[in-house]
Amino acid sequence: MRAAELKGVCRTYGDGETKVTALDEVSWSFAASTFTAVMGPSGSGKSTLLQSVAGLIRPSAGTVLIGDTRIDTLPEKQLAVVRREQVGFVFQEFNLIPALTARENITLPFRLAGRKVDDAWLAAVTERAGIAHRLDHRPDELSGGQQQRVAVCRALITRPRLLCGDEPTGALDSESGRQVMTLLREAVDLFGQTLVLVTHDPIAAAYADEVLFLVDGRIADTMRQPTAQKVAEALTVMAGGA
Repeated sequence: MRAAELKGVCRTYGDGETKVTALDEVSWSFAASTFTAVMGPSGSGKSTLLQSVAGLIRPSAGTVLIGDTRIDTLPEKQLAVVRREQVGFVFQEFNLIPALTARENITLPFRLAGRKVDDAWLAAVTERAGIAHRLDHRPDELSGGQQQRVAVCRALITRPRLLCGDEPTGALDSESGRQVMTLLREAVDLFGQTLVLVTHDPIAAAYADEVLFLVDGRIADTMRQPTAQKVAEALTVMAGGA
């Protein structure tokens, strides 16, 4: 079953001599309940791919689907509803609201949508994340790793069709990063989430089922059952060929 798909997606910026192609005819289907890491040199189109599949930007050409819904042609109000209800986001910066407790930050999507919080699901997600005992604390009372796990729980709380991560371990130490990546892996294995993750870190990529390597806006290679060593070697080869 498909969770999301890109079909012939192009994304360009500027015109004429200043035109830059960030994505160049990219096609890929993200199967449900899988974890895909996206890697490549700076400027390869990783973040543009993630933002396109999540509906944060519109492609210059091509088709983007979340489930069976084509989102690249949706009016902005309808697209905003799809993003809110079907897509969860985890960024490098935690983006927590300082005045709210961890519980309030996690359940904010329900409040914005005017929906009742599923207390059983909240308990299950926060227990798995190891922060159930910290829900009444504000962000400045939590470590960086705890804050990022709160952000992951917030992304998971609506049970989105697609979970998108943009360098979620980039601001964390190695142990906190390991905890976050373990939680994201468990979100796929235990909760059936579909995760698309942009990262520069071969260790983070090794948690994925498959790695997409982008070069100059195109998928240059893929790797199933990645290890940190194999990913690092592949990136070294790409850097040597650049």
